[in-house]
Amino acid sequence: MARQRRQESDTGLYHVTSRGAGRRNLFEDDDDRSLYLSKLRRLSSENDVSIHAWCLMNNHVHLLLACDLADLTALMRALNTAYAQHFNGRHGHVGPVFQGRFTSIPIEDEPHLLETVRYIHLNPQAAGIDAAESFPWSSYQEYVPSPDAGCAPLCDTSLVLGMLDDFVGFHQVKGMEIEVLDLTPVRPYRSDAEVAAVARKLFGEAYADAISSMPKADRDASLVRLHAQGASIRQLERLTGIGRGVIQTAVKEGNAAKRSNGS
Repeated sequence: MARQRRQESDTGLYHVTSRGAGRRNLFEDDDDRSLYLSKLRRLSSENDVSIHAWCLMNNHVHLLLACDLADLTALMRALNTAYAQHFNGRHGHVGPVFQGRFTSIPIEDEPHLLETVRYIHLNPQAAGIDAAESFPWSSYQEYVPSPDAGCAPLCDTSLVLGMLDDFVGFHQVKGMEIEVLDLTPVRPYRSDAEVAAVARKLFGEAYADAISSMPKADRDASLVRLHAQGASIRQLERLTGIGRGVIQTAVKEGNAAKRSNGS
């Protein structure tokens, strides 16, 4: 039977899973885990792949990656081959280390993305191994870094945090009696078409030019207004052509002003 062709994601985001052959462990100790992450860091850079979440379980790995499908395939082939050679050489293992091909599930919208990030980070908790915030081998520690965190981050956290107003859903739930890693968006989700329709209603057909040409205070207030009505920072960047850093600063300062005013 021919292999099923991989589905390509319109967003360029994929939830990738690799499993140990016969459900055997992929990692015997922390040295194995550290080496896997070292290879992942180097090879993702070489293959133009961005990492947005990761989790190393005993016998499988979860990755949330942003890339072209061809770059994804190149990365995973190189990563799995290099790690298998290390594992077999170090532990005297013979035969395949990974169980067949890696799986790749396209992520097509923001709710699916947030649920995938939540699922990946809650894997150790669901398996009864450790709480999400205590497990050392996932990107949770990069989203909510501890004061003594010493390792360089592997992830680009800006995409997800931009949907959550920074650490809402990660940081603020830790001291509350609700499920850790709630990841509920603080704004209603809207598609690009819905955001564009709102922008046209508020600022006219040429809303991108209108917003961009406003004085800074008015421009930032307009961006905050659209963000509050469901536009993500990424969507605002796409639809207005304004840089992500400018939008993030406007939204952050706008939300801080609201909090200080008690609204």
